[in-house]
Amino acid sequence: MVTAVGKEDQQVKTKSNNNSTESIKDTYDLLLKEIQIPTLQSIPLDTYQKIATIIGNLKAQGCEGIEAKIRDRMAELICHSAKLLLEIRHQKLIEYQYGESLSSTTPMIDYSKLTDEEKYIFGGEKESEKRKNVVLTATIKGRPKVLESISTNIRSKQIIVRFIKPMERFMGINTAKYGPFQEEDVAVLPFENARSLIENGKAVEIHVTL
Repeated sequence: MVTAVGKEDQQVKTKSNNNSTESIKDTYDLLLKEIQIPTLQSIPLDTYQKIATIIGNLKAQGCEGIEAKIRDRMAELICHSAKLLLEIRHQKLIEYQYGESLSSTTPMIDYSKLTDEEKYIFGGEKESEKRKNVVLTATIKGRPKVLESISTNIRSKQIIVRFIKPMERFMGINTAKYGPFQEEDVAVLPFENARSLIENGKAVEIHVTL
């Protein structure tokens, strides 16, 4: 006998699966169009957010047996399509940024075609290129003071980290002592020390948006 609660759960799963199927098709259509044209296409600004929501809903389903396999396969298809979509659009951004487009007639990329997530990626890469040029220019033009200033800035930079493993007391590059720390402790550390801990899997950076 199927209870009312059981029927409701089944209806929720069916609706979620239908939404997932539609999301797979929508993402595939966007991907196919992005592959077929050389320029960056306009896509819904909430594309990645919608995909993330669908995947989150799929993973939250309590399925077993064949239903679980179907759920996992659907999530896999959406993830793969989203990954390819982002990578292809990212490659077009790189070609635009460095002037490597194969077609000289390809128009410049319209910034308004980027989603907020893509602007986040592109903005970071533009800043990275700018910093590289500053270092290169200071080096080849014989401006050690500029490089010393950069070094001082890096050594004085601090970031917030959350420890995911216990850490004994240690001395930072600024000769100050830190710790000991337990799992889930939060601390502000010199950039170089924090970077080492993050690379060794003992801590993760906490990004604070003001």
